[in-house]
Amino acid sequence: WLFQRISGLVLVLLVIFHYFMMHIPVDPPRGHSYHAVYEALTGPYGPWWKMLDLTMLTLALWHGLYGTWAVIRDFQLRPVRNLLLLGALMMAGLAFGIMGFATILAF
Repeated sequence: WLFQRISGLVLVLLVIFHYFMMHIPVDPPRGHSYHAVYEALTGPYGPWWKMLDLTMLTLALWHGLYGTWAVIRDFQLRPVRNLLLLGALMMAGLAFGIMGFATILAF
């Protein structure tokens, strides 16, 4: 319960910071494009942007999957169904985590 509150607050702060730094351009040509993201992730501050994006990805996946699991547990399903749904959530989290990490680290 406490982790959900803390991770939600940290996610809000990270997303606000990310939005103002990446999506409100200082110079108009930068804008919101693949080229702007490429420049940010490969530039001198690239490792910091990657760390920020990986932190947001990890926290968002954990926060969302744990919250979904809490909702599923509230339904008090049979143990076999709970196990199947937990497995499906874990597989989805693993797949989205691998795709996200691969995309961010590809730069």
